[in-house]
Amino acid sequence: MVFSEKTQGVARVYAERHGRRWGLFTGRPFANFGYWTREGMTIDEACEALCLEVARRAGMAPGDRVLEVGCGYGAAAVEYARAFRPASITGIDVTEVRLDHAREYIGAEGLSDVIDVRLGDATALEFPDASFDRIIGVECALFFDTRLDFLREAFRVLSPGGGLGLSDVVLRKGADREEFLAKVHYPIGSDGSLDVPENIHDRDVYAERLRGCGFEQVRVEPVTEGTLPHFIAHAERRAGEIGDDRGPLWTKGARMLREYVTLGFEYVLVSARKPASRPSRTSPDRRTLA
Repeated sequence: MVFSEKTQGVARVYAERHGRRWGLFTGRPFANFGYWTREGMTIDEACEALCLEVARRAGMAPGDRVLEVGCGYGAAAVEYARAFRPASITGIDVTEVRLDHAREYIGAEGLSDVIDVRLGDATALEFPDASFDRIIGVECALFFDTRLDFLREAFRVLSPGGGLGLSDVVLRKGADREEFLAKVHYPIGSDGSLDVPENIHDRDVYAERLRGCGFEQVRVEPVTEGTLPHFIAHAERRAGEIGDDRGPLWTKGARMLREYVTLGFEYVLVSARKPASRPSRTSPDRRTLA
């Protein structure tokens, strides 16, 4: 499998960061900002709440065939399997070390017969048309090369009536795009070489692109206040508690993330459906997606 240069870069960054993230989370190997829906939630509870909310918005149900893009360390897939009882979950990721950890974790949880994870590119899915009933992605589409290519592929491999659920980052409406592009780099703290400028737009453009791919029942909802400020506060607390060299890294990351929010970093929950009455569109009209 050949990844684009940017995708290879993302894989390298997350391979290098493997291990440094441990300590921010407690117990389960989540890798997201969390969704704080009530007072007093732990980071693990918030991360679980985010994953389950994304799955609900996709319409996940018992018996579904599920594809999770950017499956990471496998924690979300385990929660989907337990909460929704799908027939199968296929997870893809571009980072081998994450997949190795995911296989170990899924096996330890006794779910290897339901969850299969493998190397894969979300922008060039190696699955036939209409292979899945639900597609899930948590905090990964922003650095797909490109997000639009992924949305086209997601539409193709979804079955008629199938649902898409994502958590993602967009440019807040009214923010200065040029300043954002110059100063905001995701993965946080990277040098900008992994940025995909085509993915930087506001939530209205996001919705238009989903509709241009053929999706309906499109919803792109900002939920920043329930996510990023809480994660920043959590990271700052943990940085002060831990005694090794990860503390200063987390402090720096939290400070940068706070600045990113000021510059226009907006967290959204995304849902859409593939129409039940129309055939798969493998080649959407690109004039509507510019």
